Amino acid sequence: MLWPLRAGLVAFVSLACLSTLDLANAGCRDSPGPSMDWSGCRKQAKVLRDYDLSGAKFARADLSRTNFQSAKMISADLTKANLTRTNLRRANLSKAKLSKAFGMRAFFKEANFKDADLTKVEFFRAQLSAADLSGANLNGAQLSRANMTAANLDAADARNINLSRSTLTLASLNRTNLENAYLYRTDLRGVDLTKTIGLTQTQLRGACGDNETKLPKGLRPPANWRCGK
Repeated sequence: MLWPLRAGLVAFVSLACLSTLDLANAGCRDSPGPSMDWSGCRKQAKVLRDYDLSGAKFARADLSRTNFQSAKMISADLTKANLTRTNLRRANLSKAKLSKAFGMRAFFKEANFKDADLTKVEFFRAQLSAADLSGANLNGAQLSRANMTAANLDAADARNINLSRSTLTLASLNRTNLENAYLYRTDLRGVDLTKTIGLTQTQLRGACGDNETKLPKGLRPPANWRCGK
């Protein structure tokens, strides 16, 4: 007499589990648009060029190789998102949350990160040329070997940032906080650093510069800039 009851209980539990899974993944089937929720979803190699995704939630989502070129992503949440080789050229990510996002070789050329949260991101070898990072929080960001040519870093919080072997030629660094920034072989040739904050002589010893590199008052060029070949 217990078998029907047990079978019914198993069926009920199974349906409950399926319902829970459906609810958990329901957002992943939503059409892309403002404020939609793709948190934790797998959305690789999608084409979302020019979409309005303002306020959308992508926390922990796998967005690798997806095309977000020129997308509007103001205040979007990409915390811990996977942005490996993702195309965000000219995307508007102002005030977006990207803390701890991973973006190996991501393409951010001309993207707008104004006032965005980029704390502890891992954007190794990322393309950030001409990107607007003014006012962004880059504390602890890992940007080794990134191309930041002509990027705007004015008033950015770049404390504890790793810029080893990155290129910052023609970049703007007015009021940029570089306290404890790691600048080993960072290309600072022709860069005006006179208005940066927290820069020390020790940091400059490992950096790459030239006669056109302008330093804050009290600092001097090292005996040999580490530019390598």
